[in-house]
Amino acid sequence: MPRAHTLDERERIRERLLQAGCSGFGRVGLAKITIAELAREAGIGKGSFYQFFESKEELFLAVQEQQEAMFKASLARELERAASGRQAVHRLLTVTATRLDDHPFLRLLLDPQTIATLTLRIPPERLAAHREADREYFIGLLRGWKRRGWLRHEVDPQVAFDVLTAIFAISLQRELLGADVVQRAVEELATSVAERWCPSRSGRPGRERGAERRA
Repeated sequence: MPRAHTLDERERIRERLLQAGCSGFGRVGLAKITIAELAREAGIGKGSFYQFFESKEELFLAVQEQQEAMFKASLARELERAASGRQAVHRLLTVTATRLDDHPFLRLLLDPQTIATLTLRIPPERLAAHREADREYFIGLLRGWKRRGWLRHEVDPQVAFDVLTAIFAISLQRELLGADVVQRAVEELATSVAERWCPSRSGRPGRERGAERRA
């Protein structure tokens, strides 16, 4: 029977498992790696693994949540620099488009085999709650901007979230369309959407366009 660990030891081991998961899943994928390999990379026995996670799929979701939290923290730092609604929207859209560049682990969520494995091993309500939490984060951010007066009254946060999703999808087509094409398209879309969603202090649309490109 695996020995009991102190609270400090549990925190350190859990962090090592997250690191092992991030490395191992990224290297060979969720389906191919074994719990024994993950445990060995974390420096614990296979039996001790189950003191922390019920399955490797649960570890995968924990790594994903950690990576998502890191992305949102970096996004928050970017948005703190925004001095206007247009700058905030422009940065939100362009950072979303480069999300996988800075956090490549999240690419695994687009892999059909990974999706199939998670669907088989994780209760559907758990996966749904995971997706809903991500949606609520961004919709909450947009609602906050509306209260601040950074978005026009008629902007629907749910529709705005759909636009975010669409721009993210466009960014996945770099190999098909070419990186330069995607970059130009995202820049044009981000600038145009920022102009459409956000009120202009001057009352003259387009005046802040150059500022958004420099942001």
